[in-house]
Amino acid sequence: MKAKLIKLAAAATLALGVSSAWAAGIMHQGEVLETMNSGGYTYVQVKGEDKTFWAAGPQVEIAKGDTVSMNEQMWMNDFTSSTLNKTFDELLFVGKIEKK
Repeated sequence: MKAKLIKLAAAATLALGVSSAWAAGIMHQGEVLETMNSGGYTYVQVKGEDKTFWAAGPQVEIAKGDTVSMNEQMWMNDFTSSTLNKTFDELLFVGKIEKK
């Protein structure tokens, strides 16, 4: 239930254009260290230029070692995915994960 509410809040925030990061168009790019699909989402651990982080977006085919880019939309702290039974200390939600 919590995950559904968070997804709904994220979608509403993005639809209203409230997210300043999304409006600013902050792009992230890096190498995929780990990836998993669950509940219609793809979760990727990405090694960027200055930091390693987890991101989640609509499900796509991505493999370890791929280079991906994504537009920042919203960060969540202590996000628990019930379908993965995993808690992410910090998770970036994105609208699309693009393979480069």
